[in-house]
Amino acid sequence: METGRVIHGRYLLQRLIKQTAFCCVYQGMDQRLKRAIAVKSVFPAHITVYRTAMKMTANFSHQHILGLYDLVIEPEALYVVQEYVEGESFETLLQAQLSPFEIAEAGWQMCLALMYAGSSSRRVCHGDLTPSVIIRESSGTIKINDFALPTDAVYFEKWSSMGGEGVALLETEMAWGQQSEERKADDTRAVGLLLYQLLTGMLEPQVDGRLRFSRGTPPELCETLARAIVRQHPQNINTPETLYAQLKVLAEALEPAPATVEEPLIRQFSPAGAGKMGSPSPLPSRDAERNARNLSSYSGQLPRIEALSSDPTVANVPFIASRQPLQKPFATNFNKPSPMLIILLLGLIAFGFFFAVGYFLGHMLIP
Repeated sequence: METGRVIHGRYLLQRLIKQTAFCCVYQGMDQRLKRAIAVKSVFPAHITVYRTAMKMTANFSHQHILGLYDLVIEPEALYVVQEYVEGESFETLLQAQLSPFEIAEAGWQMCLALMYAGSSSRRVCHGDLTPSVIIRESSGTIKINDFALPTDAVYFEKWSSMGGEGVALLETEMAWGQQSEERKADDTRAVGLLLYQLLTGMLEPQVDGRLRFSRGTPPELCETLARAIVRQHPQNINTPETLYAQLKVLAEALEPAPATVEEPLIRQFSPAGAGKMGSPSPLPSRDAERNARNLSSYSGQLPRIEALSSDPTVANVPFIASRQPLQKPFATNFNKPSPMLIILLLGLIAFGFFFAVGYFLGHMLIP
């Protein structure tokens, strides 16, 4: 183990992350730039293959492809210095039971990486899209590693029974990473297999070779994955561009509504008594309207959602407050005098009478 060693006077190997058949992968530190890195220490027998792959991908710069920083060549060793991502491995994602939306989102991100690598200016296929090359950041961003490296033939042979007609890969003769229509089809099917595993939680294919989906899984997602995996499907998807278009639309339709501040509640006053509060009724959700628009944008047949009729509430009918005219205690009705007014007038007359009597008696008794 090389933990603690400084490569090229710059890259400190801090801890071993994993060991594969081709290399050891370390977490390290770029002591010059003060940033975390991943360093692959390639075994001597595979140095030539890795050097070729690194040359083919040296200029890659894409948000869904793990970045390449440096290549350190020593007489008997090769060190590949790459971007370090703190995220979830494919095995962790399997246990997390991702939602259909997260599955579709992860899929179109993988397709974007393949489309970038396979563009006319690069013309590189991956060739080894297996669980070991996938990682997802905490933000949900998928990163793909190891373009143009040898294929894990055992993995693809194992999954060839599920829609592969017993054929692991269509292209096995060309050099690793070189592009062809067959290799693009292999990469596209590989994405379908990864998404199927994430959706079903299966690490191993079914013995009978049939695709099985859980109840409640959106049928459009099931159909899209079947078209990508089953080579003999009448509408087989065999390019990353086509699969991207299908998954992007699905992700938009399945995207959950963003969390928003709760709307104020309208309270219904019971007619039985003044000031008695009825049950609260929320305002109609704007997010529900947004979801409806998203669902309707998908051209396939989504499960029909029927709105059940219900009694009107204050949330869906105009709120009308009936106001009673205020009764003034001294309101005058000219047709019939108010009793209160009569009592007031009699009191004033009595007061004036007694005041006058007292005044005169006071002057008569006091000289």
